[in-house]
Amino acid sequence: MRRKQQSNLEISGKKVLGQIKTMRRDVNKAFDDLEAHTVAELDKMKSSQEKRVQTDVGIIRDTMGHVQNMLDDIKEDKHKGESSAFISFKKCEEILTQGQSTLRTMEMTTEVQLAFQPYTGILDYLSSLEKLGELSCTGGSASSLPGPDHIFVKENETRYNACLGNEYTCSICDICVLPRKQTLRADCDNKSLRLLSDKFTIISSHNLGKPPISLCYVGNSEVAVALGDDNSKCTIQYIRVKDGSFNYTEARKLDHYCVSIACHDDRLFVLSSDALYLYPTRRSNGRVLHKLNNSEKCAVSPDGTKIFISRLWKNSLTSLNLDGTVLHTLTDPKMKEPSAIHVSPTGHVFVGCNDGTVLQVSSDGTRKLTTIAGREMTRQFIRALCYNTNTGDLVVGCFVGKYITVIKLK
Repeated sequence: MRRKQQSNLEISGKKVLGQIKTMRRDVNKAFDDLEAHTVAELDKMKSSQEKRVQTDVGIIRDTMGHVQNMLDDIKEDKHKGESSAFISFKKCEEILTQGQSTLRTMEMTTEVQLAFQPYTGILDYLSSLEKLGELSCTGGSASSLPGPDHIFVKENETRYNACLGNEYTCSICDICVLPRKQTLRADCDNKSLRLLSDKFTIISSHNLGKPPISLCYVGNSEVAVALGDDNSKCTIQYIRVKDGSFNYTEARKLDHYCVSIACHDDRLFVLSSDALYLYPTRRSNGRVLHKLNNSEKCAVSPDGTKIFISRLWKNSLTSLNLDGTVLHTLTDPKMKEPSAIHVSPTGHVFVGCNDGTVLQVSSDGTRKLTTIAGREMTRQFIRALCYNTNTGDLVVGCFVGKYITVIKLK
């Protein structure tokens, strides 16, 4: 058994190494293409300026040649008579005047030099990266990394104050886990992001200027935050959270509203009030993956093949594949107004409801496995769930109140 595991580890390690090398080749090719396009533009610009110079030189050369020919004709007495010579002289004078005008124009033209202003943002971005991607280890012993359909049991439940200073209340709309066991939550009421330690104390806070709608972790200490512009549009703001600081990287405006976002690799899933959109990359155009209403939250399976959507007024959980086909719709008497959905990195599916109930659902979304926590006033209007595989904590955020709830699972 152990030899097989060792063999699998060796095989998976080689596979990951191959993916890393492939990505490096892709990055090299991308930079080669950037260099080639830049050099081609330089050559085009240089050629254009050289043609202008050659044209001016040609004009002066032709003018001087014309004048010289006329002077030679006059010297050789080809123009008989004073009137003929005078006419030739006046033409020669006219050509010289035009030539002098051209020379003055050239003298007034500033010297043309080629320059290059590099996009330093490329180097800044690369220097901010610690590695080419996120590494993870799935599997292992049942005690350390339980399978995706392992049924959890609540050990205890603790509340932590989620407000700062004299804040009367907070409205937590989303939560995600960052490296180093830190947790990031989005607060709609206070228009802020709050970074929490592994003890759930507030490390730092950042004012967004607008109420956040949803957030998700995209890798390399970076999160995507959905900000509502109005009732019909939203902005996806990417922010790097590192050493307690918040640094904006890029932003993208969408021409539709959103209620929830989720990410897998570079793909961004955006849920609006009536459709699920897929954006294959940060800069690609989105497309409607599936039309549905009464939707509240979305989440993606670890392998990126299934999307789960909690449907508030339908009292159901819908699972889709990447083609937008409905795989299953789950209903259950305990699932009343499901308002939050979370899929852990190991595939565990958790559902939170408006009445404070927290459920665990099978990894394929076809059946309820257990009720982790029953109704409780302090957990009403759940909008955010996040399971930390490092600590075994399920963090629960509510839309109304002053606290977050941390459920220790085993």
